[in-house]
Amino acid sequence: MLLTKIAICLIGRAERRVGVGFDYVRRIAQIDLGLLRRYNKIFGFLDPNTKVPARAYHAARLRGAIAADCGTCVAAEINLALGAGIDGAIVDRIVSGNYQDLPEDIAAVATLADAVDGRRDDAPEVRDAVRRAYGDTGLVEVAFAMNGTALLPWIKRAMGFAVACDLEILRKQARRRCA
Repeated sequence: MLLTKIAICLIGRAERRVGVGFDYVRRIAQIDLGLLRRYNKIFGFLDPNTKVPARAYHAARLRGAIAADCGTCVAAEINLALGAGIDGAIVDRIVSGNYQDLPEDIAAVATLADAVDGRRDDAPEVRDAVRRAYGDTGLVEVAFAMNGTALLPWIKRAMGFAVACDLEILRKQARRRCA
């Protein structure tokens, strides 16, 4: 019981940092702390970002969350990207799916995430562009970011906590935060 209370307190801190609620994580903590420990390993899989620039890492995470269609997950990823210092205009273009004005390496990461997570497709040319930009280690980190972030909404959806995306509303909220 005490450990559960501590876990709930730590979840509250994470909610404040990310700017969204983690009701489903609270529920996991209430059900079984061992399952919560397993869930927390996903975050170890996603973080830290050490092999690619922050904007590439967050582009992969944003497009992975968008592909899984979870509004609160996308909102969290927008908040994390902005909190990492990514320019709001770049975040908006990544969320909108309009990559033409993005730097080539970031457009390649977003396009790869769309192919892999969004369409369940192979994209060898784009994968090669990501590899040229960041090397094999960068490609792996981008793959972890896009697919790890896409996993979280599936867990939420299975538990009954996912909320579908309305990207226009999320973009407006992000623009207001940047203003």
